[in-house]
Order: sequence, then structure tokens, then C-alpha cells
Amino acid sequence: MKNNKISILVFWTVLFSLNCTKHVLDGNREERDIRIEKLHKGTVSMSFDLINNLVVIPTQINDSGDLYFILDTGAGRTVITELGEDQSFTINYEGDIELSGLGNGGPIPALTSSKNEIYLEGIEGENHSVVLLLESVLRLSNFMGRRVNGLMGYDIFENFIVEIDYKSERLYFHDPDYFKEKYEEKKKDKKWVYVPLEKHDYKIYMNAEITQSDSTKIDVKLLIDSGASHNIFLYPNSKEGINIPPNTVRSYLGSGLSGEIYGDIGRARKIEVNGLELDYPIIAYPDIEGIRLVANRGNRNGSIGADFFRRFSVIFNYNEPSMLLRPNSDYNDDFSYNTSGLEITTPFLRLPYYIVSKVRENSIAEQIGIQANDVLYEINFEPVAKYSLNELLELFHSTRSFSISVIRDDDIKFFHLRLKDETKLEGQS
Repeated sequence: MKNNKISILVFWTVLFSLNCTKHVLDGNREERDIRIEKLHKGTVSMSFDLINNLVVIPTQINDSGDLYFILDTGAGRTVITELGEDQSFTINYEGDIELSGLGNGGPIPALTSSKNEIYLEGIEGENHSVVLLLESVLRLSNFMGRRVNGLMGYDIFENFIVEIDYKSERLYFHDPDYFKEKYEEKKKDKKWVYVPLEKHDYKIYMNAEITQSDSTKIDVKLLIDSGASHNIFLYPNSKEGINIPPNTVRSYLGSGLSGEIYGDIGRARKIEVNGLELDYPIIAYPDIEGIRLVANRGNRNGSIGADFFRRFSVIFNYNEPSMLLRPNSDYNDDFSYNTSGLEITTPFLRLPYYIVSKVRENSIAEQIGIQANDVLYEINFEPVAKYSLNELLELFHSTRSFSISVIRDDDIKFFHLRLKDETKLEGQS
């Protein structure tokens, strides 16, 4: 059996660039590999679950039941990262590969599959390519608190004009020919901001101007990564003039295929995108060891994730390529980071059972004695079962004070956290 070694790069997202499905924008819709099922319809809409800023949608592949995927602008082929014990389906085996990603570890094995059928609500397709990881290294389900089977990206975005309404948690898949005139009309609408994009190797990039903590301005090229819950990653060595601010927090930033990623979290004074301005954005500066495989890809300076895009309704048009942004009611929300230092996972899916997976060094949580493997029991003397994962993450990203109790070795231990923002800049209210 031939073993092809292919490098891909992952940080809550998989970047892959082989054999994506074809698209036909002018002509017979039936010739497209992925299309709206009913030929008389120009748009299909569906609801989605928004978890930690990420869009999760149900999909079927071949004879599977519902599989759940993060809609990810950074993903090339559909990537299945894990299956539950009660989940199975048939795929058309193509070959073996080894995948390398972010972090310092080695490659992991995977299977590639082609000519698969795919079904979303009102959408059908065939000749769909899939990558299946043979090791569940990302553990998306445990971090998301529900079943998540993988990532879905380029094939969907390339064949539709995709509109994401983060506030109403609704997706719209527009047939490109049907929506072409409406897209041109929206470009002229003052409610929407038109942003030209660059497409390279099945990924899209945008330009932005960042006013740094020292008030210097720098133009950057950022990978658009809707499959990452963060705001902005900047690679310090990618461009002369990128400055790490003085007030930073050393932190765990996430996990990739090859291990964990660490770096510094700080703030800039402003980010500007085609006239849209957002104040005091959180920026993560990852260590070079964790991004060594992506630092030079696409000539980019970093990435921009879903904590930015959730503040808008977004329309992605890969075929132009461009996007439209319309600010929603979250536009002026303060940017935040995990001030508590607690990372939690949910080993029992859809049950409000939370375990501390990591405690950031020198964080408030570490200073008061909370430890990894503690089980959350109560928040402000109320059962933790009353809290969703999103609610806990919001609390841990705040500057509030609250009591917390945990179970450790069959004992209940009580703590009080007074959270504070250690990244504030001079002049920031």
C-alpha cells in the first residue's frame, strides 16, 4: 500500500489543499459536485449551534447518520477528527497519509477518501473528498461540550455564497448564479462593508491595519479562520515592526495535530478593516516553535478568527473573492481573554460535567490553589449543572468576582476568584 506523506497545519482548523470538489458557476447547476437539491430554489437556510464562537452544523456522508462539523474557512477537504462509539459509516478508501500540524510532535496517520456523497439540509453532493484521522488528537467534542466530528470548509464555500448570521444563529447558502445580482446590490448598500480578499491554496486572506500598543501602525495580511474561536494571531517574526505589548499574559493558546501551542496574549489599540474600526482587540503572539510549519505559508502575518466575525453578519464570496460585513449588536463588545487561567473539558457529552484540564501558570486560579483534574461543583453556591459551556467560558473571560467549589479526591474545596484584566493598555477604560 502506497504511503504518501503530506503536511497539513491545524489550530482548531485543518488546512488542506488536495482534490477539492469542482464547481461550475455559470451554466447547469446539476453539473456541480455540491448544489442546492431543489433546482427551483436559489437559497437554502438552516440553523446552527454557536459554541465558543464556532458554527456547528449537521451533515451526512454516504450512509451515516448525522455528523457534526465546524464550518471552517481554514479547512480544505472535509476532515473527520473523531467518531463516537455509536457512529459509523462507509467511505470509499483512497489511500494512507501522514499528517503533521501545529505543535512540536510528530505526524499522525490518516485515511483519504474520494467520491463520497454528502448531504446537508437542502443540499446534496457527490465526488466529495474526506480525510479521516486515525487518532483523536484534537478532542473537539470534549472541548465543545457536544459531539463534534470534524471540520468542513473549502468545498462548501467554493460552491456557494455563504452568509452567516451569528446573532440569529442562521446560515444561508446562496447559489452563486442566483445570488450574483443581489451580492452586487449589497456591495452598494451602506449597511454592508465590502472587503476584497485574496485566495491562495484553498484559503482566503484579508488585509487589516493594526494600531499597536505603542501607537505605531502596521499593515498585516491575515488568514481568515472561522474555525478558530480566537480573535487575532500575529506571528512576531513574520514582519519587521510587529511589537509584543508590555502587558501580556503567558498562556496556552490551543492544540494542533502535533501538540500544544503557547504564547503571549496582549492588546493592540485598534484594528481597522476597510473603514471598520474596533478598539483594544486581544492579540495572541504564538511561540515560533508552535507555528513553524505555517509561519511562511501564504506570506501571511497571522490569522483572524471567529471572535472577530461573531460581531457581524458575514457573506463570503470565494469566487470574487471578497466578503461583506454588517455590524450586529455585538459589534462594540469588549474583547476578552481567559482571565481565570482555567481550561475545562466535558468528558460526558451534553452533560454539564466539567473537569479542569489545565491551570495557567501564575494565573489567579493557580495562586488560590485550583488544580488540573478538579471537577467543578458549584459557582456562587449554585450547582454547576445550571451553567452551559458557553456561560462558563463567558464567566472565565470576565473581570467578575465569584466563588467556586470543586471536587478533589472525594473532598469539596472552596475558592474565591477575583478576576482582572492584566492586558489593559494606558488610556483604556
